[in-house]
Amino acid sequence: MATDDGLEPSRAVVIQVLVGALADTSPTVREAATTALQENAKESAVTTLDFCITSLRGSKRRSGHLGTYHAGVLNVMAHTVNVIADQELDHNSTQKMIKLALSEMMISKDLNSEWQHAASNLLVALGSRSPDLVMEEIYLQLASSSGPVLPVVQTLADFASANACQFVPHVKGVLSRVLPVLGGVKDAHKKTFADAFSSWCEAISDYMEECPTASLLGPDMQALLHSAFELFLGKWIFSREPEVRLATAEALGRIVPLISRLQLKLALPRIFSAILALYKKENQNPYSITNCLHLLLDTMLLQEGLAPLVDFQTLMPLLNAILPMAAIYVRKGWDLEVNCLLKNYNELLRCFIVSGMAFPEELFSYLLHRIGSKELPVRLGTLLTLKHLVSRLYNVWASRKSNLVEAVKSALQEQDLNLRKAVAELVLAMAASGYIEGANGEEYMEFLVRQCAITDREVEAFQAEEKALEKAMGTQPREPFKNDLKLGVVSPSELRAVCDKSLYLLAGTIPAMEPVLWPFLLKILIPPRYTEAVATVCKCICEVLKRKISSGESVSVDSETDSSIPQPEEILARLLVLLQNPFARNQLATRILMALYYLAPLFPTPVKLLWEDEIPKLRAYVSGPDDLRGDSWQQATWEDMILHLLLESLDVIQSLEWTMSLGNAFTSQYDLYTGDNQHTALLHRCLGMVLQKADSKIYVNQKIAVMYKRASIADEINRLGLAMGMGLVAASHLDTVLEKLKKVLESEGQRSFRRLFAIFWDQRNKPDVDDVYAALALMYGYAASYAPSTAIEARIDTLVGTNMLSRLLDVKRAAAKQAVITAINLLGQAVIKAAAHGAPFPLKRRDLMLDYTMALMVGQGSGYLVDSASTLDIEQLHTQELAIIACTTLVSVEPKLTSATRDRVLQATLGFFTLSTEPAVIVNSLLCNLTILLCAILQTSGEDGRSRLDQLQHLLKSLDQYVCSPVDYSRERACASVLALLRDFRAYCSSAPPLLPLRDSLKLGERVVAYLPRCADLAPLIRKSSAQIYDLLFSIALLLPKPVGATAVENRQASYGALSSLEELIAVTKWESVIEYRDTLQHVVESLGTLLTHEELVAALRSSTSAICDKITQCGKGATSAIKQMILKRGKELQEVDIPRITQSLFVAATSIVNSSRRQEVLDVVCCLAEQTHARLVFDELLTTALKDAQAQRKDWTKQKPSWPIQEAFLAFSQNEVLKLPFLDHLVSVLNQTPKYNDNVNKPEHTDTLLRSPIFSPSQLVATRALGYILRGGGLIVRRALEQRYPEIICALMLQLGGAHDNVGIEMLPLRDVMSTFQSFCECTGDSEMAKVLAAENEDVFSKERWTEAITELAKCAATARPKEVASICYTLWPALKQPHEFHRAAAAAALSEYVQYCSGEGDKLLSQLVGVLSAHVRDEYHAVRRLCLKGLIQVPGKNMSNYAAQVLSVVVALIEDPEEEVALTAVQGLPAVLEMVLEDTVAPLLLNICVRLRSLQCRRNNSMRAAAFAALGTLSKFGIGQQQEAFLEQVHTILPSLVFHMNDEALEVRKACKRTFRKIAPLLHAEKLRALVKLGSFDSDDRLSYDSFLKDLTKHLVQHFSDRIDTYITSAIQAFDSPWSTIQANAIYFSGCLLSQLQDKRPLAVYLSQVINSLVRFTSSSPSYIVRAKSASALSFLLGDIQPCDM
Repeated sequence: MATDDGLEPSRAVVIQVLVGALADTSPTVREAATTALQENAKESAVTTLDFCITSLRGSKRRSGHLGTYHAGVLNVMAHTVNVIADQELDHNSTQKMIKLALSEMMISKDLNSEWQHAASNLLVALGSRSPDLVMEEIYLQLASSSGPVLPVVQTLADFASANACQFVPHVKGVLSRVLPVLGGVKDAHKKTFADAFSSWCEAISDYMEECPTASLLGPDMQALLHSAFELFLGKWIFSREPEVRLATAEALGRIVPLISRLQLKLALPRIFSAILALYKKENQNPYSITNCLHLLLDTMLLQEGLAPLVDFQTLMPLLNAILPMAAIYVRKGWDLEVNCLLKNYNELLRCFIVSGMAFPEELFSYLLHRIGSKELPVRLGTLLTLKHLVSRLYNVWASRKSNLVEAVKSALQEQDLNLRKAVAELVLAMAASGYIEGANGEEYMEFLVRQCAITDREVEAFQAEEKALEKAMGTQPREPFKNDLKLGVVSPSELRAVCDKSLYLLAGTIPAMEPVLWPFLLKILIPPRYTEAVATVCKCICEVLKRKISSGESVSVDSETDSSIPQPEEILARLLVLLQNPFARNQLATRILMALYYLAPLFPTPVKLLWEDEIPKLRAYVSGPDDLRGDSWQQATWEDMILHLLLESLDVIQSLEWTMSLGNAFTSQYDLYTGDNQHTALLHRCLGMVLQKADSKIYVNQKIAVMYKRASIADEINRLGLAMGMGLVAASHLDTVLEKLKKVLESEGQRSFRRLFAIFWDQRNKPDVDDVYAALALMYGYAASYAPSTAIEARIDTLVGTNMLSRLLDVKRAAAKQAVITAINLLGQAVIKAAAHGAPFPLKRRDLMLDYTMALMVGQGSGYLVDSASTLDIEQLHTQELAIIACTTLVSVEPKLTSATRDRVLQATLGFFTLSTEPAVIVNSLLCNLTILLCAILQTSGEDGRSRLDQLQHLLKSLDQYVCSPVDYSRERACASVLALLRDFRAYCSSAPPLLPLRDSLKLGERVVAYLPRCADLAPLIRKSSAQIYDLLFSIALLLPKPVGATAVENRQASYGALSSLEELIAVTKWESVIEYRDTLQHVVESLGTLLTHEELVAALRSSTSAICDKITQCGKGATSAIKQMILKRGKELQEVDIPRITQSLFVAATSIVNSSRRQEVLDVVCCLAEQTHARLVFDELLTTALKDAQAQRKDWTKQKPSWPIQEAFLAFSQNEVLKLPFLDHLVSVLNQTPKYNDNVNKPEHTDTLLRSPIFSPSQLVATRALGYILRGGGLIVRRALEQRYPEIICALMLQLGGAHDNVGIEMLPLRDVMSTFQSFCECTGDSEMAKVLAAENEDVFSKERWTEAITELAKCAATARPKEVASICYTLWPALKQPHEFHRAAAAAALSEYVQYCSGEGDKLLSQLVGVLSAHVRDEYHAVRRLCLKGLIQVPGKNMSNYAAQVLSVVVALIEDPEEEVALTAVQGLPAVLEMVLEDTVAPLLLNICVRLRSLQCRRNNSMRAAAFAALGTLSKFGIGQQQEAFLEQVHTILPSLVFHMNDEALEVRKACKRTFRKIAPLLHAEKLRALVKLGSFDSDDRLSYDSFLKDLTKHLVQHFSDRIDTYITSAIQAFDSPWSTIQANAIYFSGCLLSQLQDKRPLAVYLSQVINSLVRFTSSSPSYIVRAKSASALSFLLGDIQPCDM
């Protein structure tokens, strides 16, 4: 609603408008209006209520947003009623509102609308103030038969919940009026009535607790409650609707405590039957029923001083019904429905607790009887219930401990997982409460251990079954079993974890369990069915023993009295073998080691001291970093540590009897590991270690017979463990072991004969012959390996010489072959070990053993190698790897290797270099061992240096085919082997052997060329290897004797220097870097040029064809570059007789190369040998040729490339040291020619693109491309040339960008060519930042208006990268400002404007000249030139600005009003920077002029313009002192409101500028609180201010300190009411409201209040912006208190 502007509005009008705003479509406006009305409700309560009532009466519709409007009005009324003064709320108004609220509620018979709830809230608020009046009206409404009762009942329920003390005195009247209508209530409404009765009865109970003396439950009240009770119990409880039944049950539970005991007792049978019936129907969510039962039981059983109303027999049907419901397990992550069932479970437990408190003995007997029930839910519920009751009812059940213990024992054999978990939890609860004592507890502990021993296989099987079931049922997880109230099946892993924790808690926290657990836990260690629980048992043993030790008790057991307790030897044997898997569940190894540590007192005394030192070491190893537990974990090392612990224990005990007893223990425990090959393998080794210490041959024979018999030789792990165990025995009993092996071999020979007649013998359960031979071979091998060195020579000769070994070659399977090869390797290692121990002997049958090994290496049906294109057989690869290792061992023993045998070995093994890379682990290992084999062949070739060099040359030539292979990994492998061979040979030469060969024998020229392409290989490792090969070759060369005619000492010293440089290069180079490889190649070749002798150089150059024509392009290019570098370095040394052959080699290479880039490289090499004269003529001819070539195309030349010889010639000239600078200078001079417009541009018949370009001439186009070719193809030489001609080239390119922009309208190709050339220039000079600019600013940008900004960025990059070139660039550029073409001028201005700030280091002369040049062109007719020149002047460095301040400032002020907005914006944006540098005297005359001009810009629609204008005002603030202070402050106060409004501008840059400016001008206002205000953290961030709070604080300070300026502020705010931006309008409105509400002086308030209020009323009611409407409503809230009230 609006008012006339000339009239003072009344408060009533404003309230009326705000009430009308509650109907606004925007929720923000409605919220603001609601807040405004509620904040002023206390002061204008009557008026507010009147308008609310009026608005409700005038609006009849009840749909859409009008329904929301009614709800908002009613909520405002409810709030107002709560805060209104008592004297203002008269009887008539209250009655009127009550009737209005009731009428709103009565619109619908259902209670489902927003406004009905709001009306109910109003009635509740009125009831708190005038309960009698509200109840009277409600009684009248209830008495009326026409109106709906449901909303009234719900309101009464809310009233009772909100204010029980006010409601309960009227409850009798409510009941008396509601009860008559209950009989006719529809089923859909019964739930609401039942819930209401629950609320009323709960209110009565609360009232009676607060006022116990009140006589509320008289006969009449009892009669009413009994009537409701009878109705609910007789009819509603049996409703068809589940919600009604549950709500009725809850209501019955609340009524039960209020009716008389007699009535309750009479009704109990019906209540019980009703509850039982409900449980049968409501099995999804029975919480309400159970809650009712709990209240019923509490009332009838636990009334103080009164006997229970029923006996236990009567309760049993109820208990039978709820006991299965206690069978509940809940898993994490289930929904709200499951949480409701969990609440029901808690209520069930409360029911049992109440029953147990009333009938403890009866309930005890009842539950014990139910443990044996046949129904699973009953048993589970019983166990879970007992778990909770054993501690709570301990005092009354303490005398029946034994009965409970015996009864629960029957549940220890349950198979169901849920039952087992329940039993485990019950056992823990019983133990904690003291029910389990003495020997009776062992069965319970055994039960827990049995659950702890659940295997991972059982867990995985259960998980697989669950997944299969989920898959069968669909993608959704299986629903919990809610029908039988068992929510989720317990998994084996969950049960195991529960029992682990339970057992540990019993051992660690309940001292009374110690007699039960010790020594019972020792009995658990041995049986195999408890193996999975050993970790937990060991942990519990540690806890028990720690407590015993801390209390001073001795650790001992009486094995003689109780035979079931294992002997210490049995415990040690068991635990040592179980250590094999250190990362088994529950940190098995750590637990076992700690258990042994604490069990040490059970063993002989010396062991304790040993274990105190050794066990912590094993624990530290197995508990190390996590990375040791992955692929890097060394299982063999761990098992060796276990054996070492056993060995040291036997050594310190020194008792043969105890040792033999331990051996018996190990032997007896083979049955514990049936099918477990890993543990059995360790058991073999442990037994072997024990037998090594025994001295009885009979005992050893018996045990090794058992060892072999119990071994599963078909398994590789078991077989290996057996062999190692036999080897350990052989260390002390070699003959005994060999005799046993001989018998096995003979018996196997008989088996081979019997195979021919297998039909006559039963061959079942007999091991395969391959497995037997594999086991025999390994046992022979390890017997030789462990046996004393002095005893093996004759036995090895016997084994090989009598063909015993050849009998083992008949094996077929890969695993058996590997075993035999391993045995051969072990035999060779035994010979080597014997030599190391001073007992050397030759292996006479070594060549035969090599043949055996190579025969075993061959795959089935194939040669030595597997086809690289097929999938590699991992087992065969592993066999071949073992064979290579065995060959290495055999070639390392005496006698020396013959040439024929060497060639056979090389033929069999070198082909492995071509294997594919996968599987990587096994292939890499095989190749590593192959390299070791080659080195072994070299090392055993001969004693003198010449024979060894011959062997080296043979091996290197054999590897050359793989070094030059086109396959990367083959080259890499061969290079690695070459390196290894050279290292070995250098080490040999360094040891001063006899008969060193001459240097010529190395054939370094051929070797250098052979590896030269590898210096440029694609693989970084190959490049590094090639450099290392050269290092080794020349290191060897310098160690060899000088040839005849050797050079002087000085050259040798230079060679040492070059070799040191090469080694340093190898050490510091990042070989993975692609960028560095060229430089690295140059450095390598540089060193080679010094290290090669003249003869070696000539030999290398003559054979260079193969290197240049390498099959790999990159390698050939690198070799070409290397040849060129050699010529450059040492070409003058070449003799005339050498040149023809060298030149012929180069031309042959050039002719053979098809690739153009490689041809160009060869041309460049040729240029190095030729003299170049008359360069400029050659350049002109080259460009002319290029132009003719282009014109010969006749078709669109701009889309064609010159033929390859021209491009290659460009590159060849640019790479030449003599030609590079003249050629670049010539191209720049062509580019800088002043172009002329062609008169025929617009003639349609002129179609040649070369002639259509208005600025570009044909020669410039060709020069641009030529420069691009040079820059793109150039290398280090071009880079150096560019360093010398950097200013000229970059200026030419920047001007060409301007010319290309002018040409965009006709043709895009010149721009593309220039940009491509410029990009190449950046790459060539290393200006990465400039390259990024070009990459970001694509050709679309250069073809549009922002192209000058890109020029500026390019200039900035150049100045940053090369500050010393700035002066030269400036001198080169500023003549271009006078060119006739405006785009050339703009390009020059863009660059020069940026260079202003980089001239301060060049002296004042350059800066002065540049400022003068730019100032002279600020009036240029082209606006871009004006803007750029202005930008340059603004950027004059601060330390120099004082010299040009007046000049620059005058230019800036003049251009603020430039007709081009971008020029004016540049001036405004640059003004703060200029003002920061100038003096006050310079600014003072212009201060007010600038302020006025800035005010006109602060309302521009351009965001940047507004932000710059406000920012400039902030900078001007520092000049507002002295004589100008008053005038400036006047401007500040005028602009201040606008500044504040734009601090909440929609544009971020405007907000930031305004906040900075406000911070700067705040000190000028001399108000400390304002200064504190701008120090808020929000002023320093880009986030919006808490603007409303900020305005409130700001206006408070403005009124306090600047009350005389209020007129100015209000006037500015009123002017901003008409702002084109709704946000600014809203800001001004809120500001005015805050400001006027803070005024203490009523005079300005009287002047402006009417106008402002009228505007706010108008905005609130009719503004199109919801923000303005909302802020207007908020502002009206502030001003309501200042408006004079008037009568309505």
